[in-house]
Amino acid sequence: MRKSFSAVLALVVTIMVVSHGHADEAAVRRTLGQYVEVFNQKAAEKVGAFWTEHGTHTDRESGERTEGRAAIQADMTRVFEEQGDCRLSATINRIKFITSDVADVEGETTVVLSDAEPIVSAFTAIVVHQGDKWLIDAVEEFPLPQPTSSAAGLKELEWLIGEWVDDSDDVRVSTTFRWTANQTFLLRSFEVETKDGLAMTGTQVIGWDPRRRQIRSWSFNSAGSFGESTWTRGGNSWFSKTSQTLATGDVASGTFVVERMNHDSFTIRLIGHEVNGEAQATGEPVTLVRTTQKPASDSTPQKN
Repeated sequence: MRKSFSAVLALVVTIMVVSHGHADEAAVRRTLGQYVEVFNQKAAEKVGAFWTEHGTHTDRESGERTEGRAAIQADMTRVFEEQGDCRLSATINRIKFITSDVADVEGETTVVLSDAEPIVSAFTAIVVHQGDKWLIDAVEEFPLPQPTSSAAGLKELEWLIGEWVDDSDDVRVSTTFRWTANQTFLLRSFEVETKDGLAMTGTQVIGWDPRRRQIRSWSFNSAGSFGESTWTRGGNSWFSKTSQTLATGDVASGTFVVERMNHDSFTIRLIGHEVNGEAQATGEPVTLVRTTQKPASDSTPQKN
């Protein structure tokens, strides 16, 4: 499952890389747009056309190796049939053009599924220019190195530290992220205010789970609800897959998508929202803006 997704997504990021001066930018953008459209249609045969005839994929963790466009296409057919709601994203870490027609790409891929934990992998890809197309010729996928401490595991979320505010409509939401004294956890506290005054407060504890090898969080708010989440990175976004027990006893679930826009702003939106298994309307993204410099950890003395 993972190998097929990562191989295909490696193609997406590879096409994006090619646009940096090594091919006609307009043509590359058209190719990328066509690929995205084909993938969203779950058209395995058309996806297969983006590979060279003898393209290969190797999963270094399992040792599996898939050889040839036909075999890769068969994998994609099976994946699309079993997981038609998949979401893909990627991060490019390094690009090197070996020749004008051959590029080496390194990066990370994330696959988000509705009924399973997100899958994160590192990859290297070789792409070649054949005729008037860039095609993927080889992909190797392997597990990401694991953090050696809680602080290291949370390092990628350190940019959240600070005070943030959202003034949408008649509601103001103030949020603060800070380290605990020993930098074992990140703490998030928030307040929701309406024209009538303070409506709700809440706390979230974010930590690194060394057993599951992923970021997890636990949240509690003054209305009486509580929940837990698992976090997975995909490019500039984080996917927080959440389950929650409401104060009424109802059960809610969904995925919060946190997308970093720049140093001083990020957006958050809820997708796949359900209450007691019934789908709920998807809201618009909310933008939070930084209001101060990063606060220190809990150990910082407070001024009188």
